[in-house]
Amino acid sequence: MEWTAYTFECADEAARESLVAWFDDEHPVDAPDDESCVHGDLVDGDGTERAADLAWVAEYCYVLTGDPVPGLLVESADRWERAAVGTFDSETETCTEAVLYRSNGDDAPAEVARYEGEDGLAGQDMLYRFAMAHRFRFRAFAHAPPAPMLTELFGAFDAVAGMGWGSDLLAEFEAETGVEPTARGVEFLEADPVLDDGEFYEAAGEE
Repeated sequence: MEWTAYTFECADEAARESLVAWFDDEHPVDAPDDESCVHGDLVDGDGTERAADLAWVAEYCYVLTGDPVPGLLVESADRWERAAVGTFDSETETCTEAVLYRSNGDDAPAEVARYEGEDGLAGQDMLYRFAMAHRFRFRAFAHAPPAPMLTELFGAFDAVAGMGWGSDLLAEFEAETGVEPTARGVEFLEADPVLDDGEFYEAAGEE
């Protein structure tokens, strides 16, 4: 089985409001009211309903589905700036592929980068790779994971906390994630708007 994680970047406030309204009109997803991670249905271009989970964080929208939703990127392309689509193997919790796109408005989105994930990291390697290489807040899932996870996760919205460029934790970070850190990428991660929701790396010297 697979799951698919969509990440939409929409920094412009007016465009972000338009994207929110578009989701409300075309793909309404109910807010969670229990322990379930499935909050509603997306309707794809063929009229098929697909169970979905959705989260809004600052200028990003995260959508989790089972299979990819045909037409979702093209239909919404005039409402976001960049978007990433990550495909995951639910048995190994590996991001088999993650693709970053840039919107050209009404035209089909242009592919910017394509990556294959490392086995068993549940997409955390991609979270950091996108941050370091593209300053983009990729996530492995939306509000909640698709099922009980085998891999010990940093969390859906975790970020590096107080690591700082030059910290002795950088080597540990690279060993854990397989991603070479950059100064701009570390700064970007430390500015994550959900930093307090879960922190994996503590500042050097802290208990």
